[in-house]
Amino acid sequence: MVDSSMYSTIAIVVASVCCGLIITIAAIAIPIMLMRKKKQQAENLAAVGTQGEAKILSMSDTGMRINDDPRVTLEMEITMPMRPPYTLTKTMVVPMIRLPQVQVDAVVGVMVDMSDPTNPDKVGLLLK
Repeated sequence: MVDSSMYSTIAIVVASVCCGLIITIAAIAIPIMLMRKKKQQAENLAAVGTQGEAKILSMSDTGMRINDDPRVTLEMEITMPMRPPYTLTKTMVVPMIRLPQVQVDAVVGVMVDMSDPTNPDKVGLLLK
């Protein structure tokens, strides 16, 4: 004879397994979706962007690291063809090997989506 406590124990085990699977799937799927979105943004910027230059006015470390690479906030003066220079602040992860390229007073290439040039998500640095 099976009592009700056995059914409740089975229900708890099944619920725990289902929750564990959902959390595992989310932990795998969400970073993959974010990487695809970033890649799509970069490809779109390369396709429709206009090349210009940016002078780094200031750089500050946010204190966050992603894969041991620092996330920094850059204040830049963007210079585009046939447009007056403008200032833009962008927070991004800079690979350690590329960090010397984004020091204060450095000039780096940028790609800008001219449909919304003041949107930091539509400006990408061309680091070599």
